[in-house]
Amino acid sequence: MKKLLIVISLILTLLLIIPVASCARVGSKIAENAIEKALEKSSDGNVDLDLEEGGAVVKDEKGGETQIGENVNLPDGWPNDVPVYPDTKFSMSTKTKNGETGKNEYAVWGIITKGSVEESYNWYKEKFSGWEFVTDQYTKADDGDLAFLYLKSNAYEVSVTIGESGDETSLGMQVIEQ
Repeated sequence: MKKLLIVISLILTLLLIIPVASCARVGSKIAENAIEKALEKSSDGNVDLDLEEGGAVVKDEKGGETQIGENVNLPDGWPNDVPVYPDTKFSMSTKTKNGETGKNEYAVWGIITKGSVEESYNWYKEKFSGWEFVTDQYTKADDGDLAFLYLKSNAYEVSVTIGESGDETSLGMQVIEQ
């Protein structure tokens, strides 16, 4: 997980450089190759970097993938029985394999485009009925509401964090295969 955070930090830093480097087509290819080499070095593996307009996709040789940018999709293999709030625009998603267990781990982050923290929290409570609710917390505050759910089933552990800041409502989810 520590290496994943390093890779994500490197990607975010380099995404700030990409617009400058991509002004010229040749500069863009040079920047992509340089970023790919840096990612391979920091991740101790072969990385396939595909820079897209407004984002990047990094794939490793173990089947892991990180997407960052605009119009990000759920990671490949996202479990069908783990619901995702329908009005969410994702800007980051990851899929990795746990080095000790070999099980898949997923994470997404995005902005809820329709609905409040309370509405999306209640939606998740309904969709996850039948799961074990380990943590179920909703906090109303003047500077923004916050909700946190931590759930378990026989197949997955899921954490859902929904927060409000200004006029945006963000959603973060992590799914760990059991």
